[in-house]
Amino acid sequence: MSNSAPEKDTAAQSTGTVYRVPLTKVTSFIIISQRRTATYKGTLDQMEGIASGVRTHNLLLGWWGIPAGLIWTPMALARNAKAMRQLRDLNAKGLASSSAAASDRPTA
Repeated sequence: MSNSAPEKDTAAQSTGTVYRVPLTKVTSFIIISQRRTATYKGTLDQMEGIASGVRTHNLLLGWWGIPAGLIWTPMALARNAKAMRQLRDLNAKGLASSSAAASDRPTA
């Protein structure tokens, strides 16, 4: 089992901003637990899908290790939720500022 954190590249769409978000996966089997943090890239929609998959993985496979799985899984779920909340806030601020800038442009 490797603890290296490979970077996952997701093909970014030509429209939309590409973000990088670190997400943590926890996998546990009775007395063995593994925690891996990888940085994923993609648009907001792609990151939502990736985060959903990571959350499902953690909920199904993270709890089964004693004691590390019981400790790391809630930590990973909270950390991932915070990272996605920050990403949504960043995206909302970017959309608000770009729409404000577009409405300030003079028309011919």
